[in-house]
Amino acid sequence: MSFIAIDLDGTLLNDRNEISEENIKAIQSAQEKGFEVVISTGRAYFDVQTICEKAGISPFVIGTNGATIHAKNGECLSSITLAKDCAKSILQWLDERNYYYEVFTDQAIYALKKGRQRFYNEIQSLKNAGLDMDMAELATEAERQFDQFGYVLVESYHDILSQGEEFNNILACSFDKMKLEEAWNQFKTNEELMVVSSADHNIEITNKRATKGMALEKLAFMLNGTLDQAMAIGDSNNDLSMFEKVQYSVAMGNAKDKIKAACIMTTHTNVENGVAYAINRYMESFAAAK
Repeated sequence: MSFIAIDLDGTLLNDRNEISEENIKAIQSAQEKGFEVVISTGRAYFDVQTICEKAGISPFVIGTNGATIHAKNGECLSSITLAKDCAKSILQWLDERNYYYEVFTDQAIYALKKGRQRFYNEIQSLKNAGLDMDMAELATEAERQFDQFGYVLVESYHDILSQGEEFNNILACSFDKMKLEEAWNQFKTNEELMVVSSADHNIEITNKRATKGMALEKLAFMLNGTLDQAMAIGDSNNDLSMFEKVQYSVAMGNAKDKIKAACIMTTHTNVENGVAYAINRYMESFAAAK
């Protein structure tokens, strides 16, 4: 048994937040040939499930940057959460400094009403400011974030803490690079936490034991499989832990140079069906080896 792990945003999803027909066919073909396809993303499971159902595919899902693992039938196989006191201190720190943040649980994505509106207004201002291509792309990417399923808007972070739910992931956003770096430095030194980024405008905070790579390794162990011949496809910093665990690491054509340098090959972009191209080449190499 071998695995194909695929990131979502900037990888499997195109610029319309959809999985193309070409990518769907490649995934289905891989599954028919006995490969275990795994969607590995920073998104919550319930959001990924909605996307997969629409596309007609049924993969394993590593969600919230490795904090959760779900089987094809929706059963939760693993959930790694943030300690409540730790989550409280993170939210308090972010709130006092006016970051926009989202808290992921197995039930919802919690966000503050005022914070969400403020961040949305910031996105619109950037889009109307005649930005260079990179910044315009970043603003559009941030706006697509609001297309996720499962948002619950609340008045304050105290309302989030009072829900009594376990927290898998906290995402903080800012277009101010210095402000984002300040948050990165604040939490990176905490031995309980893992800090990664899935885009230039965010950082994502999970339990230290939750990464995409560790979750993929755990899933392979659960299924009595191996990552010796596995492939991972991604485009961002939070995909690096997957690349370290597999034999075939593939960067998207739209990934930054740092990500491409960490991989053994680069495929087409996410709007050019790069996932399908990588999967088809991967299966061809398997067939040739037999």
